[in-house]
Amino acid sequence: MTGTRGSYRHGNETTHYRQIRMYERSLNQILQVLRRIKCLTYGMFLITFTTLILYLVRDVMTVHLISQQASFPVRRRPGFAAAIQMEFHRECTPQQNIIFTKTHKTGSSTITNILLRYGEVHNKTQLLYKYPSSTEYKKLVPERLMTGRPTANIFAQHANFDHDFLTSHIYNTSKTFTILRSPVSQFLSAFSFFEKTALYPAETFEESIKLFFKSHGHDKYLTESWFCKNCGMLVNANSVDMGFDLEGYVKSADRDQFLSDFLEKATRTWDLVLITEYFDLSLVLLKRRFCLQFEDILYLRSLERIKKETVEEPYTLAKIAEMQKLDIALYEHFNATFWREVEKEEGIFEELAIFQKLNKQVQSFCVQGSRVGYQGTYANVLSPEGRENFQCIAMNTRCLNFIRLMEARDDTAVPRSDIPRISEDYTDPDSLNYNQIVHMDRTENVIDLAYKNRFRFNF
Repeated sequence: MTGTRGSYRHGNETTHYRQIRMYERSLNQILQVLRRIKCLTYGMFLITFTTLILYLVRDVMTVHLISQQASFPVRRRPGFAAAIQMEFHRECTPQQNIIFTKTHKTGSSTITNILLRYGEVHNKTQLLYKYPSSTEYKKLVPERLMTGRPTANIFAQHANFDHDFLTSHIYNTSKTFTILRSPVSQFLSAFSFFEKTALYPAETFEESIKLFFKSHGHDKYLTESWFCKNCGMLVNANSVDMGFDLEGYVKSADRDQFLSDFLEKATRTWDLVLITEYFDLSLVLLKRRFCLQFEDILYLRSLERIKKETVEEPYTLAKIAEMQKLDIALYEHFNATFWREVEKEEGIFEELAIFQKLNKQVQSFCVQGSRVGYQGTYANVLSPEGRENFQCIAMNTRCLNFIRLMEARDDTAVPRSDIPRISEDYTDPDSLNYNQIVHMDRTENVIDLAYKNRFRFNF
């Protein structure tokens, strides 16, 4: 019995020592893992640091390579903007000659501003009217064109689209594009912006619209009549802007076919149709198709209403849609084509995210506040740095003022003795003046400036 108890005790001790050795081995394994993690941490730090250095060297070398070989114009000095542009570089040639069909209350003024700046920065001429022009000329005729400039690179003003006229006054190899907005939203924006409520006074915005519907025999519009009183720039405005023949439609024996033929012709005529509801994505698509740079499509928001009116009753919205049926057909057709074009563009949403970050940073650099501006809209107050940069101050200038300053500068029929008087009309410190449109430096890249302090890079 004693031997048995001793054997039992010896067996317990052996098991105990085995457990201790097992724990020791486990502890050693844990220590080895910790040492490896420590080494891995140091290794990851070195890899990350080395990668950052390599990216910086690559960016500098990339900018140098672009400046020597790229098909688009790039400033010689290394810059953040050029490095970012190279990430989305394509072998293409920037579009030199452009026809933009400016539509009403679609964000088209922002597009026009982009094209005016593009012309100024890249030394492209604009097809302009005689000074002082109106942006609401409806019919394009040679007599209205600026003296001494029968042809140009870019057209970006309001006018009923005339393909033959424009292609004869814009240099060859031009591309044509426009922008459309959801017709119900466009109607509400136009009704407010053009102050139709003054013509149809009521207690609410929606009641004013109802009075508009009840007036002037609108029930006969597009059935018995192509005329609609007070409908200009409001009802089916985008179709009219694009040259749709309302009279021909009403008189047609087959109106559906008439509309279908117009849509088919429009598809062939416009190389690209942007959509307001996807504005930033539209600009990136424009950038890709016209081989532009990020700086070319930057913008500051403008002409946004401080008080945005709304309509809630389904009947009112349905009535708007009924009157807007031509624009709805146009919008639905080109909204579908827009998404088909987007689907062809690999990586476009990654580029969109980059563009939105760039544009936000530039906005922060250019703008320091806001105030009440034209017709109850927001107006930007530029920062001191923004007032010294051409892109900032040009982005913040109303299209009509921008265009008239260019006309005063370029129209040979304007006497030079009138320039001091003209200059007195443009003294807003947050918009271009005559001296700036003539002399201000266009070469500073606003993206470089906006990111300079953020990254503390001395570009």
